[in-house]
Amino acid sequence: MMPFATQVSAATLLVLLAPLLAGLALLVWIADRQPPFYLARRVGRNGQSFRMVKFRTMRTKQPGDSPIAAVGDDRVTGLGRFLRNAKLDELPQLFNILSGDMTFFGPRPEDPGIVARSYDDEMRRSLEYMPGLFSPGTLWAMKNVRLLENAADPETAYARDILPTRLALDTAYFRQETARANLHLILGTASLLLKRLGSEKHRE
Repeated sequence: MMPFATQVSAATLLVLLAPLLAGLALLVWIADRQPPFYLARRVGRNGQSFRMVKFRTMRTKQPGDSPIAAVGDDRVTGLGRFLRNAKLDELPQLFNILSGDMTFFGPRPEDPGIVARSYDDEMRRSLEYMPGLFSPGTLWAMKNVRLLENAADPETAYARDILPTRLALDTAYFRQETARANLHLILGTASLLLKRLGSEKHRE
């Protein structure tokens, strides 16, 4: 069961960030008059699926669209690209933390199709942990996002070049997670996001 303090923290942040969340939702809606939120089916702890909420950063999904957005993906809107690079599109996941589907520190939840097609037994060990906003594997993937640049098949490239390392880092980390390590993880993520603001080579 998730610690009560985690849900209290999520609720507090939602209250404090309410004006920002409302403003971003309005901007996303104004951009193309489409719903500002995107509900993505994801696989959580012990393989249980849930709906992860994000600000919508892409045009309306069409049948057959890849679940992976590579660098320069033309489905991503101009505003959406900014939100993705600043990770502001992830802020609504505070609602997922409040509801108990996610926590602050845990492996990033994955698309069910990718789990079914690409996870081996070792990768599935990451599903022993509650999915979260912050993880070392997520940070590594953010730093190496350009491995998918110009990929003819983004999902294949993702499953080959990103997923195994990302999940191995997360599984090892959350076996012995500490508060001090989590603080370093937050600082490392903040540092990378600042680099994205100043340098295009770090952006999606």
